[in-house]
Amino acid sequence: MLRYKKIFINNHCNNHCLHCSYQKKGLLQPSIESIISKVIPEDHDGVEFYGGEPTLRDDLLPIIQTAKSNGFRRIKLITNGRLFSNIHFLQNIINSGCNIFEIKLWGSNSQLHDGITQTYGSFIETLRGLDNLVRFSEERFICIRIPICKQNYSDLENTVAMVLGFEINRIVLSFTDYNLSIKKAMFHIRNAINISIFNRVWILTEGLPFCVMNGLEPHIIEIYTGWNNIENRVFQKHKNCGECIFKEFCPGIEKDYLNRFGEDEFLPIKENKYFSDIKMVYE
Repeated sequence: MLRYKKIFINNHCNNHCLHCSYQKKGLLQPSIESIISKVIPEDHDGVEFYGGEPTLRDDLLPIIQTAKSNGFRRIKLITNGRLFSNIHFLQNIINSGCNIFEIKLWGSNSQLHDGITQTYGSFIETLRGLDNLVRFSEERFICIRIPICKQNYSDLENTVAMVLGFEINRIVLSFTDYNLSIKKAMFHIRNAINISIFNRVWILTEGLPFCVMNGLEPHIIEIYTGWNNIENRVFQKHKNCGECIFKEFCPGIEKDYLNRFGEDEFLPIKENKYFSDIKMVYE
């Protein structure tokens, strides 16, 4: 399993996304001293810096350099990528030791993306940053994170098809909008997954249980990273969980989602061709 030490480094952002969880939490801005004190490998050889928007910190370079000098092999930034539109800034980030980039993208066009970020021009800057990122020949890994919400779920196929035009390594479809029905979104999620598979780019889902995947279970990211990769999720078993063959591995459904939509859409899995392989990952 790929486990990262996750370190929050910024409560500021140059976007104002409708579904931003950090704005609601009111998290304090951490000092560089408190961040550096956490940049210790311990049981991890990877570290993930997230925000807000990490690239807005003036002291980001020494933070990355500290992570590299302390022995982290994988250094990841979760970012909207807008500042990477400045290729010199991006060059400095890469030279400091960052080798994994996870770029957030909300849609396939500026109207949709900028509407959700509530920031005019953010779509163009993110794509320019992504274009600059793929220009570098140095070893780097690029993931596109597409948060799924009620505003963009019907555009997932277009967004995936659009980013496949770049030299990306992975796509993550992250379901965290509990005002959107999973049942309603799954048609588009499945199509988006199949588009990526057809184009031989590895794609994963986040925030979706086994019982809705219907043959796409190996694409659940939590199998490889654990179920706590989304902060403050509270899981709850439902009436059919006890009959599901994945009950040992799946914590259930997000409590807020069950409170809003109920449990009728979730049916137990009795047989699955991937069960033994997934079980081996946990063992």
